Amino acid sequence: MTDNQALDVVRMYAHEFKADPKTATIIRHDKQRADNKASSHHYHVYFPEVLANGKIMDSSFSKIREEKIARIAEIDFGHVHVVGKHNLSVINDLERAGRKSYADTIRRNTPSLDPKNTPDASYSERQFRRAKANGINLNEIRQTLKDLRVTSETFGQMIEGLDNLKIRKGDKEDTYIIVNHDNQFLGSAHRLFDMKKSDFNQQYHAYEASLTPVQSVTSEPKTSSEKPLQTVFSKNGPEASRENRPASAPRKLAPSPEPVSHIHADLANDTSETTEAMSRDEKTAVNRQNSDRMQARQTIQQALAGQEAFHKKLAELEQKFMARWRHIKPEPFSDPDSRNPVLVRQKHENILKPLRNKYHKAKTSWFNGSSTRKTLQEFNDALKNIKYDRENFNNLDILNNDDHFNYSLNYMSDLYVSGRERTRKEWASDLTVQSYLKAKKNFDELIEYINKTENIDLLQTALQNPVHAMKQMRELKQSEQQEKAKKYRHSGRSLAFSYDKR
Repeated sequence: MTDNQALDVVRMYAHEFKADPKTATIIRHDKQRADNKASSHHYHVYFPEVLANGKIMDSSFSKIREEKIARIAEIDFGHVHVVGKHNLSVINDLERAGRKSYADTIRRNTPSLDPKNTPDASYSERQFRRAKANGINLNEIRQTLKDLRVTSETFGQMIEGLDNLKIRKGDKEDTYIIVNHDNQFLGSAHRLFDMKKSDFNQQYHAYEASLTPVQSVTSEPKTSSEKPLQTVFSKNGPEASRENRPASAPRKLAPSPEPVSHIHADLANDTSETTEAMSRDEKTAVNRQNSDRMQARQTIQQALAGQEAFHKKLAELEQKFMARWRHIKPEPFSDPDSRNPVLVRQKHENILKPLRNKYHKAKTSWFNGSSTRKTLQEFNDALKNIKYDRENFNNLDILNNDDHFNYSLNYMSDLYVSGRERTRKEWASDLTVQSYLKAKKNFDELIEYINKTENIDLLQTALQNPVHAMKQMRELKQSEQQEKAKKYRHSGRSLAFSYDKR
């Protein structure tokens, strides 16, 4: 919203509440959004409660009247239509005032006017203020939990990724809440995860049933007493601090290489036989030829054995490196395509669009009720699998309304990508991960050089002392560069002269 549009909204407020717009105090407030997408701004507007005529401003039904102004502003400014909690009351008020075009536009963009389907907040204003007083930012926690749901492949992984938060049974029946490590209430679990209550409860009950008796759903966060890393390579292996972070799955060790098989030789039947009819010289020649072949066979076998041993040692070096860093959580969403909103949207559309078309095709056959119900269930299951079963989508007709369908695709692809980028940023900001990335870069350079030069002595050194091997590799590279520079200095252009003797 531009500043000029904001002034228009202030005039609407003044007209609605019978105030003088000239007495308004307007403050523009810039702040970083909880989702870190961008720095957004909003406005605080203050009107004197005592009007110029000495009367008190009429603020009855203020929430409904404020929503009416918001809906009108969205239409006038061409903004996205928001489904408000009081849209039905707003429509009725606009129709009574003779502003039918506004009422009809809001009605078209409100899939359900049933009060039961109105959107609810994840937490109340009172809960937000109370949490803020205790140093808890509920907006950030809600955004973190939304990201956790999108980036988790399974429901169990989502629950286990709560870090220092815990799920507990609430006071209300069949309701679960989330609390922090000090047991401070943060909000309803299904709302903070942006899920339907019935779906959350069903999946949570299934998750509880899958746990073994020794496991606990609300276990304390796992911490590590390891010391922070000080060196890129250390003799005894680095140790890293992982306090207040969930335990990560161990990294897979590099597999042992397959035996070298790119050299093929038929060495079993490569000898020649002598016969009585052969002369002495011919027999000598055959025996010499067989001896040469035997020697060649032994040379090739030794080369094969040496090459296989070389690759085994190389694999052993890689295994040692990975074992040293097995505590590091794998890089999340390393594939750039998984963080491309266009490709994510296309992937979701490829899943949902065929099922949507299948439902519409089945719906055209009035006698095909069972098929229609089946295709509808398939579509709803697909929505749930890719996390489109959101409470703020309750009022969107994704199945039948193309605008709502496209809006949900754009919204969710952006949500997926922003959540994944934040997860990667958090991973990369960890000091232990930064040490690992630095060590990995150096190690990859060492492996590449050993592979290229097949320097067995350097490989043996790396197995015993990686730090010394790195130093030795740099000295060898420096020496090679100096040798190249020396050759270049002494290799000037050559000129050929020719002359005729007269």
